[in-house]
Amino acid sequence: MMKEPIKPFATGHEELIHNVAYDFYGKQLATCSSDQHIKVFDLDPLTSTWVLNDSWKAHDSSVVKVVFASPEFGHILASISFDRTIKIWEEDFDEQNGSGRRWKKMATISDSYGPLYDISFAPSHLGLRIGTIGNDGILRVYDAIEPSDIRHWTLTNEINVLSSPPAPQLQSDFSLSWCPSRFSSEKLVVCALDQGFIYQKNKNDKFVLATQLPEHNGLIRSVSWAPSMGRYYQLIATGCKDGLVRIFKLTETIGNKSVPNDDQMDTSRDEDIEGTGSALNARNDHNNNNNNIGSGADNSLNHIHVELLSSHDDHKGEVWKVKWNLTGSILSSAGDDAKIRLWKATYSNKFQCMSVISAQQK
Repeated sequence: MMKEPIKPFATGHEELIHNVAYDFYGKQLATCSSDQHIKVFDLDPLTSTWVLNDSWKAHDSSVVKVVFASPEFGHILASISFDRTIKIWEEDFDEQNGSGRRWKKMATISDSYGPLYDISFAPSHLGLRIGTIGNDGILRVYDAIEPSDIRHWTLTNEINVLSSPPAPQLQSDFSLSWCPSRFSSEKLVVCALDQGFIYQKNKNDKFVLATQLPEHNGLIRSVSWAPSMGRYYQLIATGCKDGLVRIFKLTETIGNKSVPNDDQMDTSRDEDIEGTGSALNARNDHNNNNNNIGSGADNSLNHIHVELLSSHDDHKGEVWKVKWNLTGSILSSAGDDAKIRLWKATYSNKFQCMSVISAQQK
């Protein structure tokens, strides 16, 4: 059977598009651009084409990223920009499509001291919560005071991921991703420049450093935490300027227990438990330098061990984006080769490229 070719469509943006986001159902698409505009498109089920929902000037500088909230909170978008602001938008179904008024600005948050690079809604079971990071090297987490009223947000965590912001003349990048598991302590991974940090909530409801990702050899462009359906361990993927897609395996021990559960037995566990010492030392050093989270070891944290599961250079150039599907079984990556590659684990838990998608017209 012949595969239907990818159909391009004109967005109408006047400058570079920085980000594209689907809603939960894949029936709505948002784009943002250096032209300072956000555009939202609806999928026409009859023609399978994207129809403009609305377009509006959203920020006073390049709009870097736009994300949809979970549908249980309504039709909500969040956007960030080099103008240092976060803006929250809600769709007003009483306004006409294409009027420029269909998406109402509900809140503006302007705590950042530099351009913002990434924003992400937390998994819906954690409530209406967003995390952001920008060029000032500070991770900020905000909660909607009342999920039914998205006009008011409160800053609940503020962490200096970097001891000092990068020099403005140097290229930099920042990204974050939440742990989507309902059955694990609240965690997120933050990538700043060429370093990756995993933060975990402690008993005081504050994020503290749990461990770090192994070293990358360039700026980390993208990070994605996989849903862990059917797995006792977690997976994190990164895309890096050094041309590698990396997939990390995270195993977790509760409290001070060094013996895994029955379904976690394997021959590498002795090494896993032994390896947590260096991670804890790194965590303590990081915590001692962070005035927001206190100092010293935190016994309320689970011990997390990280190992590199595999790395792939198939893109033969810089990797700009990685993203897991909703079940955490397939990883997609995009790079300088103008191709999307899909990765899936074999029965022996080795990730292989299962498909290559090219948008180039033949």
